[in-house]
Amino acid sequence: MSTFAVFGMTENFAREEARKKTPTNIGKTQLTEAQWLEAVERRVEQVMAGARVAQLSALFDAPQFAEQFIALLRKSGKARDLKIRALVKIEQPEAKGKRKAPSTEWKDVA
Repeated sequence: MSTFAVFGMTENFAREEARKKTPTNIGKTQLTEAQWLEAVERRVEQVMAGARVAQLSALFDAPQFAEQFIALLRKSGKARDLKIRALVKIEQPEAKGKRKAPSTEWKDVA
């Protein structure tokens, strides 16, 4: 059985990530709340303009549930690069008679 998830970037996800990663100090200078919020908004714009994507959903058993989740994300605000990916096992080649455990990776669902 496959596992599916939605990957992409939403403005809400970018904003939460920016709030966590934006420092409140620059050097020895403490930022005011207004300055920090401005820095957060700049970081949100950079993330939304970039190419990085993140897993936005929990795991689903079927791709149609992921499609419904994508529809909800599109209604809720700005989003980009929303894709459904499946977690697939990759068999490792044998090396000198020793079998390696299979690894897993996310592949785009067509």
